[in-house]
Amino acid sequence: MTFDLSDELLGDIIFSMEDQGGSWYVDSADGQIASEDMMREVVLEEGNERKEDFYPLPLWTSDDGYGLMEEFTKDLHAPDARKDLRQAISGGRGVFRNFKNVLKTYPEVERKWHLFKDEKMKEKVRIWYNDLRESWNLERLEEAEFSEPDTDEIVQNDFVFSEYDSSRDRNDIERGFNQMTEEFVKELAVQYDDDLGNALSSLFKRNVRASENCEKSGFVCRTLSDDFAGCLLTDFCPSQTKKTAEILYFFVNRDSRGLGIGKSLLLKSMAFLKEQGVSRIVIATTSVSETMKPLLDENGFEKIGPGYVADLSSF
Repeated sequence: MTFDLSDELLGDIIFSMEDQGGSWYVDSADGQIASEDMMREVVLEEGNERKEDFYPLPLWTSDDGYGLMEEFTKDLHAPDARKDLRQAISGGRGVFRNFKNVLKTYPEVERKWHLFKDEKMKEKVRIWYNDLRESWNLERLEEAEFSEPDTDEIVQNDFVFSEYDSSRDRNDIERGFNQMTEEFVKELAVQYDDDLGNALSSLFKRNVRASENCEKSGFVCRTLSDDFAGCLLTDFCPSQTKKTAEILYFFVNRDSRGLGIGKSLLLKSMAFLKEQGVSRIVIATTSVSETMKPLLDENGFEKIGPGYVADLSSF
């Protein structure tokens, strides 16, 4: 007997898979989850033929769970959280408990973990269900290519975006930018020899100093408890044209990276500038880190001369 994989049943299957203390099945007669004891009781009451209606759930072991934690940690773009999670799963005992305890200290990363884990387990269940459909001589359901879980919900629910206010935001941005500058300089030192790394660092710092007196505008991101999380600030370049804007400050604090804040800041700024009649947005090559390049590429920026340029007319 076949059964449909409803959203409700999918959730029940995932919940039961994580209970490794017993064996669980889908009873295709009613589309409900049943334990091994429940299956035996039904078979005893209704006959041995009913046993064929029970399908064992996909196997989910502690090794699967550990592998998922490793994968999540490896691809996490929040450096401090990634470092602490790596340490948590490197120990021989209590790695699952340690992993959960670390996540509790990074609420936004914890929410991203649950989204990641849920999507990965859903993928495993869908593959299992399609294998069952083949055994029933039914066509496999279309399987969308697996992608990273959407973190837009986290960004919208846990962070607030507001227009830049110098009196409120200036000090937080300065502290955050100094931290980011140190990281960027270290990144250059690793990528290039001492002379070239120092030269590029000097160009980066010189570009920043040149923008200190600009009339900056843009967006700032804060947590619901009003902690600074990141910003994107621009100014017209050159100031008299009002048609091209330059990104002066664009960074996200270490603890808030990997959640989509940078993407949200960029999209909000591009939309706002387009509404103001700006036709292009540029950022100097010396201000672009390796981790920023994919984001710029995904949102229409092209490398032109000494900078990256996006045409807002097609945005």
